[in-house]
Parts: sequence; structure tokens; C-alpha cells
Amino acid sequence: MSGKSNEKKSEVLGMPIGTAQGKLRKMVLFHLLKKHNENFCFQCGAEIETVETLSIEHKKPWVNEGADLFWDIENVAFSHLSCNSGAAIKRVQTATHGTETMYGKYGCRCEPCTTARKLYRREDRKRNGRHHSFKGENK
Repeated sequence: MSGKSNEKKSEVLGMPIGTAQGKLRKMVLFHLLKKHNENFCFQCGAEIETVETLSIEHKKPWVNEGADLFWDIENVAFSHLSCNSGAAIKRVQTATHGTETMYGKYGCRCEPCTTARKLYRREDRKRNGRHHSFKGENK
């Protein structure tokens, strides 16, 4: 019975039911991201404007690290398809985490790289005379 049911659904939808369900899930996800103003690219920071350009990615590569990193929801981010593909090509396994270069050049957004970026920018502002002291921040 389910085979004929799936055939009928596929016929009505114009595509296999599994494909349609995947598309619908992505549409719902994109709708929720937009609703909560979370539709911004992890890689470039720009707005993800269409569901067709939405990509789900892992912040840190998990293949050589194990399945736990794959399932870690804190390791999941959203990006443009083009940015995600570009980041995968650029990613260098031998690069050092916790550096501004890893953040800026390779797009790593792990905590050590993000912290290194903040410190780099703070020092850059000091060097260039653009430092402003904010409440709770030391010069």
C-alpha cells in the first residue's frame, strides 16, 4: 500500500516524496531563521536572502575528529552555499587555531580564533589611534 501511496504523492508533487520532504524541511528552517533574524552567513556575515542559497555547515571539520563533533549543535552554522563550498576548499588542516589569520583567512569561528580576532582588532585600533575605552574594557 505505501508504495502506491508514495507513487501517487510523487506524481502529485512532481518529484519523489523524499525530495519534497527535504525541500519542505529546508523551507521551514529558512522561514524560522528569517523570523528570528538569524539568516546571516557564518562565513561572510551577509544576509542569506533565499532558501535556495541556504546551506547548513559545520564550523569545525568533524571527519577527523569523530561523530560527536558532527552531532554537536554548537558546531552547526548557516551560510550561503557558495561561502560554504569556498570555505571547504580554503580550509587548511595545518593552520593554527587561536590566531587572527585562522579567523580572517580561513573563516574559522571557533572560540580561540574569535578571541584572537577580537584581541587583534583591539590592538590594531590602539596602534592606529582609534581606540576608545568602553565601560569594563581596559586600554
